[in-house]
Amino acid sequence: MKNVLTLTMLLCGLSVFAAETFAGPDSNHRFATPIGAWILNVEFPPVDGAPPPPPAFRETLTFHVVGTVSESNTLLNENSYNPAFGQGCGFTGPGGALELNCNGTEGTGSWRRKGRSKIEFVVVKLVYDGITNAQVGYLRVRGTLDIDGDRISQEASDSLTEILIGTDYETAIAIPLGGANATGVRIR
Repeated sequence: MKNVLTLTMLLCGLSVFAAETFAGPDSNHRFATPIGAWILNVEFPPVDGAPPPPPAFRETLTFHVVGTVSESNTLLNENSYNPAFGQGCGFTGPGGALELNCNGTEGTGSWRRKGRSKIEFVVVKLVYDGITNAQVGYLRVRGTLDIDGDRISQEASDSLTEILIGTDYETAIAIPLGGANATGVRIR
């Protein structure tokens, strides 16, 4: 009987924890939740001495209860090669040494809570040569998002986008592309 009571208390405690941690968008819990789908406007600010940033773009993010995230955007997406960008997706590395005509897959990654109204996330895309479709590496985005009800935002100083050159994720060479400002709204 004592074991049944202990198990019942443990299960009740876990259900309260889950409700507080993974509350949905219509909840009144004390933690802001990213869970759900969002539309964001993303813009890389210019950096002195660096090549021009890519054009501003729109992005969707979907945060799942289990700590995963899915991503898509209008700039680097499957079959998004556009000769009008000059260098395809517009990535140019230090000193102009890296010029890629590239496509990317949808992004996938993970997130975790960082306080009551912030989350940290990482998203990775596979990146392909826009002409041959051979994989050339990955695009990795790390950031911290502020959540305020149905609004979400990020400062460029709280994010880092990197292109990783090489097909082995663990040994690919990371080239930082900088941070991005983002603002968005929850999809309802």
